[in-house]
Amino acid sequence: MTAPDKDPLEIMNPATRIAIEKLLATARRIDLQTGDTLVRQGEASDSGFFLAEGAVQVYAETAYGAAPLATLEAPRLIGEIGAFAGLPRTASVKAMTAARLYEISRSELVELGRQSPDLLLAALEQLGHHIATVNEALALYANALAALEEREFDSRILADLDNPPPALATFAAAFHRFATEIIGKRRREDEMASAALIQQSLLPKEATINDRRQDVEIAARMRPARDIGGDFYDFFVLDDDRIAFAIGDVCGKGTPASLFASIVVTLLRTLGRDRQDVMTVVNRANVLLCEDNDAAMFATVFFGVLDLRDGEISYANCGHVAPAHLSGSGQITRLRATGAALGIDPARDAQAMTRRFEPGDKLILVTDGVTEAMNAAKEEFGEQRFVAVIETGPQEPPQDLVSRLFAAVDAFAKGEEQSDDIGCLTIERIRR
Repeated sequence: MTAPDKDPLEIMNPATRIAIEKLLATARRIDLQTGDTLVRQGEASDSGFFLAEGAVQVYAETAYGAAPLATLEAPRLIGEIGAFAGLPRTASVKAMTAARLYEISRSELVELGRQSPDLLLAALEQLGHHIATVNEALALYANALAALEEREFDSRILADLDNPPPALATFAAAFHRFATEIIGKRRREDEMASAALIQQSLLPKEATINDRRQDVEIAARMRPARDIGGDFYDFFVLDDDRIAFAIGDVCGKGTPASLFASIVVTLLRTLGRDRQDVMTVVNRANVLLCEDNDAAMFATVFFGVLDLRDGEISYANCGHVAPAHLSGSGQITRLRATGAALGIDPARDAQAMTRRFEPGDKLILVTDGVTEAMNAAKEEFGEQRFVAVIETGPQEPPQDLVSRLFAAVDAFAKGEEQSDDIGCLTIERIRR
């Protein structure tokens, strides 16, 4: 149903109004309902149209679908430039609302232009105004894009985009969404970068032990697959002769895994400093992690205590990658699992084991991001390559061994994107 009739020529000068009124009196009237197509891109421009009532959308048809270009509202001429110049339709037009139009043939438009130069002048004036406003708007968008590219985008620019020329309303809305999304993503990136910095700062520093003790040396490195990750390592002094250490891997990645990892580390530190034995520490931590664990998060953990008086290591391996005990003579022993991952079953206890750790021995702990690192052929770095790297380093300082292990993983991956967090903690008992 069309809107009530009204005078569509009230904005034009009298001479042009009279000339067009004569044409419209006999012109073919076209009534469109919302969604109806008026013209299609590529068709011959054998006529123009006078939009008397309603609004239409101009859009380009591309191989990727329709791209809205402009919204045009009554009263105005449509397609007159193409009709004057004899150009094919450069875009399609469909009704956005119920619309009333009058079709004016190309020959009638040309004759009208001869009889009423005001019509041509009005068309040129409208075209010039349109070009000027479009140029002004495009300059603003170009500057906005440059600002986005340089990460100097002032959010106040969005306010300038809120009142675009009508012909660019659809484009302006799309650009507004585009800019807002980029700003939001960059804000999240900045927040994630801050979170990553905080997470890295919470990792213990080797110097806290290396500078205090002459009989032990520690080296550690963590490289998350995303800004923040769920792998962790920790080491801390229990008393004058004992050092606790841990490495773990939380299921999943990103912020949830990072938060759960922080909880695991806090529990191990708190329980460990209560001077409880290793088995009590991991089993109590398991019970606490299972409580109210609606997200069903869990973590593989290796937790140990090294007594530097006699070189005894007490440890529990809760579903984690088996660390490698590298003796000073080059012999390797793997410390296999003694229990399940923490956070799954509160009734499932892990066992503790002990072993001698002689001067010159090293313990190399890694997360599965090392052994499961993949190359382009989807091959895993694997246990054998891990062992091959470390078995050649019985005389190598822990820091050099960690660096060489990371380099070996990167060389194997050959630029393939890192899919999991990678962590390594190495402890050496130094010969006095």
